[in-house]
Amino acid sequence: MNASRSRNGLRRIALALGAACLAASAALAAEKTEISSDITVHSKAVGPSLVVPPPTATRPVIDEVLDSLPLGRGALGAEPQTVRVEPDSARVAGLFPEPPFLAFSPANVRARYDAWSFEVLDDARAVYRIDGEGLAREELSWDGRGTDGRLAACAGRRYRYRFTGRRGAKNFAVESEPIALRTFSRREYLGETRLEVGAAEFFAPGRSALAPSAQRYVTELAARLNAADPREDGTYRVELYAANPRGRAAKARARSAAAALAAALRVEPDAVDVSVLPADRGEALAVFLPVPKGATFRKE
Repeated sequence: MNASRSRNGLRRIALALGAACLAASAALAAEKTEISSDITVHSKAVGPSLVVPPPTATRPVIDEVLDSLPLGRGALGAEPQTVRVEPDSARVAGLFPEPPFLAFSPANVRARYDAWSFEVLDDARAVYRIDGEGLAREELSWDGRGTDGRLAACAGRRYRYRFTGRRGAKNFAVESEPIALRTFSRREYLGETRLEVGAAEFFAPGRSALAPSAQRYVTELAARLNAADPREDGTYRVELYAANPRGRAAKARARSAAAALAAALRVEPDAVDVSVLPADRGEALAVFLPVPKGATFRKE
C-alpha cells in the first residue's frame, strides 16, 4: 500500500513538472513573438522618399544595354546593334550657342572594341566623321565643321551623333536622338563672329515677310552689333542662303531682313549689306560681328 502511494505521488509530481514546462515554453514563445513584432515595427523606414533621377545617357545606362548584347560581352553578335540615347540639349539651348554643339564621352562605353568612328549626321547624311584604332580616350565633340574642315552646320537643321565600335566584322553603335540647331555662334577663320539663324525661324513659310518668331532674333542681333566695334565704312555684313539665290523671293527676303535690322540698329537700310548666296548647307540668315579692334597682336 505504501509503495503504491509512493508511485502515485511521483506520477503526480511528474505531471505537474510537465505542465509547468509546457507553460514556460508557451510563455517563452509568446515573448519571442512579441519581441519580433516589436523589432518589425521599430525598424520601419522614416524620412523622405527616395528621389530617382530621370534616365540619361550615362555610363550605367549605356552599359546596361550593351551588356545585354553579344558584343558587349566580348563575343561577336549576329547583327550590328544600336543603343539610342538622349543628347545634351543644354549645349544648344538659348540664342546663338557656341561650339561644341554635340559631344560624346567614350568613357560611357565599357564594351570591348578594336576600332571606332564618330559621326555627325544630318538626316541620313554624314557631315562629319573621325576614325580611330583601339579605345577612344578623350571626349569627342563637333564644332560645326565638316570632315574637310569647312563649315557644315546650318542653323535650322537637326543633327545627331553616332559612335560606332568595331570588333572584327561586327559592330555596335551608340546613337543620339536628333537635336534642332535653330541658331548658333561661331568664330570665323579671319576673326569675325558668325551669328546664324535658320530661315524657317526668321521668315514666314513661303513668304518674304518676317515670321512672328523673328523679332527676338532681330533684337538680339542688333544688340550684339551695337556692342561690337563698327566697320570702318559703317556698314553691316549679312548673308542670306537661299535655294534659288537669283529668284525674286530670295531678293525680297533680303530686303525684308535689311529693313528689319536697319530699324533695330537705327540706321538706313543701305547700311545693312545683305548678300544672297546658294544654300549649300541649308537656308539660313547669317550676321557677322567685325573683328574687335581692341584685340591686336604685336610682333616683338
